[in-house]
Amino acid sequence: MASHRDYILIVLVAGIGDLILASKSIRAIRNGYPEAEIHLLTSTDAAPLARNYSYIDCVWPFPIREWRAGRLRLRDLINAMRGLSGRGYDLVVNLYASQSVAGAIRMGCLLMLSGAMERVGIDGKGLGRFLTKKIQASLLTGRHVADMMLEVARLAGGVADDSGIEVFWGIAAEERCRSLLDAGTPVVGMNPGGNRRNRRWNPANFVVVAEGLVEQEGASVVLLGGPGEEAIAERIQRSMRHNVINLAGRLELEELACIISRLDVLVTNDSAPMHIAAAVGTPQVVLFGPEDPGTFHPYTDPKLYELVCADVACRPCSKDDCVRPLCLDLIPPEFVLERSRRFIRGKFHPLGRRNGVATIATERECRVPRVFPIQSI
Repeated sequence: MASHRDYILIVLVAGIGDLILASKSIRAIRNGYPEAEIHLLTSTDAAPLARNYSYIDCVWPFPIREWRAGRLRLRDLINAMRGLSGRGYDLVVNLYASQSVAGAIRMGCLLMLSGAMERVGIDGKGLGRFLTKKIQASLLTGRHVADMMLEVARLAGGVADDSGIEVFWGIAAEERCRSLLDAGTPVVGMNPGGNRRNRRWNPANFVVVAEGLVEQEGASVVLLGGPGEEAIAERIQRSMRHNVINLAGRLELEELACIISRLDVLVTNDSAPMHIAAAVGTPQVVLFGPEDPGTFHPYTDPKLYELVCADVACRPCSKDDCVRPLCLDLIPPEFVLERSRRFIRGKFHPLGRRNGVATIATERECRVPRVFPIQSI
């Protein structure tokens, strides 16, 4: 058991999917400090979901979009941290690695403004000068993001358990989901959105897959998406010959998690719903674009997902402005349809699932992604 700490601040300046991937690490810190008061600083988008985690005592929303765009000035950062700096934190843990020197400087200032004497994190891009205890970024190269964060949690005194990542929702979300979905037929979720354009498979391809699943498997299709992704879902809905349930932009985050837990299969781009599906044990076919699947693949049993990506020389990459992402454009919808049908027919039967929380594969079982590369033409 780690030494006593009264107040701990965990910093996760990242998105919704990263929060879910961090759940194992946050739980490890709670295991290491069962009597401590643990606060989480996370994105405004992820905060509503974070409040459902029983091992977090307080959630502080943070303006991540302004942070990533470099629009958060030092004065703004001080104002944002004002409510935290007087809390008397004994320990601050930054779970995520800095992606740039400028980002490391901003994060270093944030950690210093927390007032904690002990600061733990990943030493990369110059962040190490602000840390009192650190792990070299080079030692984590090639590891899954969830495993990287778990190493930081262990360094901070966390104690890992054998359970996997988790996501929670309340009774109200459960009741609304029950009213929205009819379980009389196979239910397939389609997530055509994503926070970056070069992570989005062509909506016309989703139409082909959806039509095929309706006609060949008698499936009900549910279109999913967050705020700002309604237009993509509407485009798919207008192109369909069959009726679909369009829930894009209509669900709270915890309702989205509950809906995904009730699907027979999810067809999704590389985005937060992929990680939600991994946490609740829903089978999924994932369209992987520019990111490295070894680092970001679904953190679950390999039998519960299939990654599909195009075998092109330019991936992986970090470009946000790719005009034509061949890594996605070369994936044929017929292949995705066939993979989705295999899940519906029960060839890979899902592991046991529970409402509200799903405990999935252990760290050891989650290391090697199952990737199905599509050869470029």
